[in-house]
Amino acid sequence: MADTARDVAHRDGRRTEAVRSYRGHGIHAAPGVHEYAAELVRAALPEGGRVLEVGSGCGALALRLRDAGIDVVPTDLDPPHEWIHRLDLDDPEWTEETRGPFDLVVCVETLEHVENPRQVLRSIRALLRPGGQLLVSTPNVTHPHSRLLTLLRGAPYIFGPRHYHSPGHITLLPDWMLTEHVRLAGFDRIEVTTAGDTLYQGPMRAAYRVEMGLLWLAGIRQRATSGDGVCTFVTAVAV
Repeated sequence: MADTARDVAHRDGRRTEAVRSYRGHGIHAAPGVHEYAAELVRAALPEGGRVLEVGSGCGALALRLRDAGIDVVPTDLDPPHEWIHRLDLDDPEWTEETRGPFDLVVCVETLEHVENPRQVLRSIRALLRPGGQLLVSTPNVTHPHSRLLTLLRGAPYIFGPRHYHSPGHITLLPDWMLTEHVRLAGFDRIEVTTAGDTLYQGPMRAAYRVEMGLLWLAGIRQRATSGDGVCTFVTAVAV
């Protein structure tokens, strides 16, 4: 099977078009998200460790982590490569390779696709020993741009009727809700950061920059940890 961004067709209708790639594997997350996630993983496991990645997509983040010396077991609902294990987070069937225990579980831009994020987080907690770590991210629906879009059209950035079936964004998780889900799943030492840029280009990108400047002047502001902060990242430790 060819390892190119082009041949990762929307076999299940749940992936956005890959506009970038890493080592030929399509990246479906917002710009800067994979890079920031890799930084967090390296900081969490400075001496290495065993990582489960759920929602691996085309495997770009898994390859990035492996290139950094991290032992990663990638999984996805509809894996496009044989080396990515199949895993349905809404109805998980754990195998010898995926049941753990792991030192860290990575769930980047995936919870917005699942029907029951609380159950998914509880399942993830069961794969970790006390002291094991979690890294999860989801679109930042409280970002100033998303707040404006919600006011104007009733849905934040990359949510709404156009995004419900493809890429399958069915669950909104503001940071307060996500952190509470994480806490109740059995984690503490919860930290929230934001990273990632929009997919806008050309005139849309210019209009977005003007909009953000006007929102800033109006007092609707957010200081991002990295990039524009269009995605929320939560790290936590299993208790």
